[in-house]
Amino acid sequence: MKSVRPNLQNSAIALLFIGLASLLQCLFWLNAEWPAGGQDSWNHYLYARFAPAHPELFADQWGKPFFTLMAVPFARFGIEGIYVMNILCMAFGAWLLFLTARRLNFKMPWLASLFFLFQPVVFGNTISALTEPLNAFVLCLALYWLASLRYVPAAILVSLFPFFRSEGIILWAVVLLFFVIRSRWKPLIWLFSGTLALSLAGGVFSGDPFWILTHNPYFKAEIENRFQIEHGDFWHYLRAQRQIWGIAVTALSALALAWLLAHVVYLVQRKTPEEKSRFCFWLVAPMFIAFFLAHSWIWYKGSFGSHGLLRVFLLTAPLTALLAQYASDKLLSVDVKIIRRVFIAIAIILSVMGSYAGNKTPYPWESAPSVAAFPGEPQLDAALKFIATQGLNDKVLLHQMPWLNARLGLDPWAKPEDAETFYIWSIDKRPGQDWMPDSCVVLWDNFHARRDAPMTLSDMRKLKHYKELGYFQASDSIYDVRVFIKVR
Repeated sequence: MKSVRPNLQNSAIALLFIGLASLLQCLFWLNAEWPAGGQDSWNHYLYARFAPAHPELFADQWGKPFFTLMAVPFARFGIEGIYVMNILCMAFGAWLLFLTARRLNFKMPWLASLFFLFQPVVFGNTISALTEPLNAFVLCLALYWLASLRYVPAAILVSLFPFFRSEGIILWAVVLLFFVIRSRWKPLIWLFSGTLALSLAGGVFSGDPFWILTHNPYFKAEIENRFQIEHGDFWHYLRAQRQIWGIAVTALSALALAWLLAHVVYLVQRKTPEEKSRFCFWLVAPMFIAFFLAHSWIWYKGSFGSHGLLRVFLLTAPLTALLAQYASDKLLSVDVKIIRRVFIAIAIILSVMGSYAGNKTPYPWESAPSVAAFPGEPQLDAALKFIATQGLNDKVLLHQMPWLNARLGLDPWAKPEDAETFYIWSIDKRPGQDWMPDSCVVLWDNFHARRDAPMTLSDMRKLKHYKELGYFQASDSIYDVRVFIKVR
């Protein structure tokens, strides 16, 4: 009985923090005016909502095939249904991390759940329809199987990573190296199974044998140079560590990486360290470092349509949680109760409080919204009312905001002859090539239409067949909205 009790105690504490995080996420939800991720969340929701009517969306790499597949049943209940899916992903992912830490014989393995759930990037992006939470859960499952030596199912799952998110190929490559180092040749073969099978299926379905590359939105953005190039400091993500990982996880992960350097000494001396050190040295740390360096370089070079978004690191939150757990395990080896208790208290306080501070999110007892609505919403509301008063509600609506399609129940993938809406980027600016229907209404905003279409106001006014009907001014001109109509 004595040997079982510590595991039960750890399980109870892990469940306690999972329950607390889920409760706080529900409060976050109640106070949110919009989903985290803004238009990206609305866009992914629309993919899941309309995929049953348009099966080709299941193979759309912008929507992320496996996210769309998993989100379909939840999307039937609106975007709030996907909020529930993401809360479940985080809760079960935290439980799998606890099991992984326990399997690797870490001290107080429930810390892995705490360090995962209360990273600011996790806490602030769960109430969304973003793809990162599902991807983080899948990574948690893969890590658990790898720690449990269930290499074949882990390899099959990892082989599907590029279809959850494109940068999954980075994690896939590290697992490949992990199997080579450990001479695991059978699972190494399975590591190619999912990507190969789905690439062939996508090629047959689309008629393009290079579908996995040519239909990847990030490769297309790089080749076509469609978006305005943005770039920044190579250390952009490191400088934003409080908004991504929080003080506690950042400090402990840095300490873990320093400690893992000692593993090199074991290699030189041909000694075999404990399994948790080997697991973190050959798998967890390389995964995180490869992901961090890749995204830092992409942002520095302005490649693949990068916007320097912090939320991409939600995907690797399981890795930083395990790194923080590794450092904690070393610190907890000090057999002095007061030190252990102080460390645990500080870790809990910094993690929970840091999840709010990192996102600049009001605490539950404050009245401010956890996620504010889009600042241009009042102008958009006024423009929609104007369109209605002008008797134009039955006209095809062009705009650049997935949120409007979700709000108005419009299908952005309907056949052109049946369409009630198009995105502004569908307007062909070349003389005589504009195929938009006559009398269509354009709801142009100075934020999304200009940035994403891209259609500047100057470009819009150069289209001689479009007449400006209304102007709805905001206190900040970036949220100005204008209404145009195609006169022929």
